[in-house]
Order: sequence, then structure tokens, then C-alpha cells
Amino acid sequence: MGFKRYRTLQSWHNTLLMVWGLPFLLFPGIIFGAYSGRFHLLGLGGGLCVVGLVVAFRRDRKKQCHYTLGGDRFGLVRGKEKRMVAVEDIIDASLIDRSSARAYIAEWSAKRGSDKSTAARQAEQFTYYCTTDIGLNSFTLGLGRSLIDRLPGAKRDLVLVRLRGNEGLLLSPVHPQDLVDGLSLRKLRT
Repeated sequence: MGFKRYRTLQSWHNTLLMVWGLPFLLFPGIIFGAYSGRFHLLGLGGGLCVVGLVVAFRRDRKKQCHYTLGGDRFGLVRGKEKRMVAVEDIIDASLIDRSSARAYIAEWSAKRGSDKSTAARQAEQFTYYCTTDIGLNSFTLGLGRSLIDRLPGAKRDLVLVRLRGNEGLLLSPVHPQDLVDGLSLRKLRT
């Protein structure tokens, strides 16, 4: 059996939102400065823009992952952290869209009778190796969810891997069908 490495999608939703919001933050300062001759508001808006861009960029950039499949092991790598899962511990792998992933997280947390803080921790654990935003932790505060969910590329761009022990992983490979096929073939061989 060969070794295969799967790259992950990288989304820049928070950074793009800040880039699109820059004119709305800077334009009032420009108008006020042109009208009054004082550009303090423009400096404040510029400072907020820089801070917002840095925070958005760091949030979008912090999730760098890849997945490996070799022998009877499925590897999940995020930064310097590695997690190895035995292929026999995988129940199934399937394609899933973002809205279904959010619903799955809510249902999974409800079954476990979790309070809000525990549910948030479980959702973070579930999406730890997912590099795309499914609408749980973006600056859009849910406003961009419906738009993102309707994008043609967002229909089946995630992979749900269910493991023994009632654990699930949400993954975001560049080629999701390849990962599902690879896991299914390895599962059949074991």
C-alpha cells in the first residue's frame, strides 16, 4: 500500500471581510478630515483597519493542516501536532456540506447533554483539523453563512470521518472525494 498526502483548503473569509470593510471604515474619516481640516478620525480608522487586518489574517492563517494516508494509519497534522488514527477505528467517511456540518455539531452536542462551554469545546475538537470556516468562528457573525452555503464549491467540500467511541472529525481536503475514496479503499483492505 502506498503513501498519500492530502492538502487542505485555505479560506480567507475574515481577511476578505476586513478588506471589503476598509472603505467603510476609512471613508468617514476622509470626509470629516476634508470638511474640518482635522484628520484624527482618519488616523483612528486607519489604526482600526490595521489591527483588524492583522487579527483577521492571523485567524485565517493559523489553521495549516494536511492529512496523510499510509499503510493502516491515517495521519492528521496541524502545525507541529500530529494525530495518528488506525484505519480500523474509522467507521465511515462521507462528503458533507457546511450547513449539514453545523447541524451535525449541534445534534452531536445535544445528544451528549452538553452545556454551552462544553459544546463549544466539543465543536472546536470536531473542527480542529478543518481549515475552512463553516460559520462557527468568523467575524461575519452568521451574516455570511447563507452566502457561503450557497456557493457552488461549498456544496460537498468537507469530509466527515466518524470514528469508534462516538468521535467525529470534520476535514477540508482540496480534493474531498479522493480522501473519501482513499479511506474507503483502506477500510476495505483491513
